[in-house]
Amino acid sequence: MESFGTPIWGLSPRDQVGALPDRCDVLIVGGGITGLGLLHWLRNVPGVVLVEQDRLGAGASGRNAGFLLSGTASCYAVAVRKFGRRRAQELWHFTVETHELLAEALGGRARSYRRLGSYTHPASAQEARDLEESVLLLREDGADVRLEEARLLNPRDGEVNPLEALLVLAARARHGSVREGVKVDGLEAGREGVRVRAGEAECLAGAVILATNAYTAQIVPGTPIAPIRAQMAASTGERPGLVQRPTYSDEGYRYWRQLADGTLLAGGYRNRFLTTEVGYEVVPTPELQACLDDHLRGLGQSGLTSHRWAGIMGFTETELPLVGPLPDLPNVYLSAGYNGHGMAYAFNCAKRLAEHLTGRRRVHNLFP
Repeated sequence: MESFGTPIWGLSPRDQVGALPDRCDVLIVGGGITGLGLLHWLRNVPGVVLVEQDRLGAGASGRNAGFLLSGTASCYAVAVRKFGRRRAQELWHFTVETHELLAEALGGRARSYRRLGSYTHPASAQEARDLEESVLLLREDGADVRLEEARLLNPRDGEVNPLEALLVLAARARHGSVREGVKVDGLEAGREGVRVRAGEAECLAGAVILATNAYTAQIVPGTPIAPIRAQMAASTGERPGLVQRPTYSDEGYRYWRQLADGTLLAGGYRNRFLTTEVGYEVVPTPELQACLDDHLRGLGQSGLTSHRWAGIMGFTETELPLVGPLPDLPNVYLSAGYNGHGMAYAFNCAKRLAEHLTGRRRVHNLFP
């Protein structure tokens, strides 16, 4: 039977339902990879509470493909043209560090974690030329990459069940620090602290961190993060060996991988439906899902598509995350806007922001 709307990873158990605290030192809003990352990096700081409006991983963090990739969604040559050589280098190394930090934090407890590398597959002659240039640039910058049958191979990339990774992080949190089912409606920053509202409840927090990605503007209107839908499909029970490594293509607009049990995953094709894949509606559409069905068949799918789902990503105009204090809102911080690449950025962004709050680093805007 086809599962419509529920990702192949399933849903978290929602077994930590709680209430908004009356007071706390740091309130984290959002139970995805950023929020749980912040909880991890602030684990030795007392008075830290995380609230999530639904369940852990309910947003894009529990609905993505589980790629742990280096660099931006665009290949390195394109990133160099877009951001400059120095910034492209910084972004590459930042995401490599993210992978290392997350793997260390998981500590072998996420059985789905594998490090078999990744491919970037050219979808056009121009992208093939860009990948050739990317290999040359990356090797000059010290990265161990190469071309393999016109594909860029990065042997250090990895993959994971993203929901499993979130639950491993949550299992290490201090008892009572995670509270699901708390929907924050708004906040007001003042001299005494930040007053946070959730229905009839109110919390006075010393600092608030919005780990809300695409949903940030619903709490702080005007935040320049646009909600963009991503769709995926999966086919269980397939023969292993159809896909050697997680693969990105078409500048990140197509991606696919195969799990150890044979399950095939395909996602993307948003660039064919740019005007409709905007907003907060977490519902797969027949038109885009038909593209994913064709893609799965092209990979060698023998059965029927078993899962169809969507998630809402947060995009910024700069194509870089927003990390740091929010202007005009004292003691309110933001780490969001990962442009569909949250698994590559968020855990490290959380670390840098946690270091800012504990006085070990100054972060005004991590990616100006």
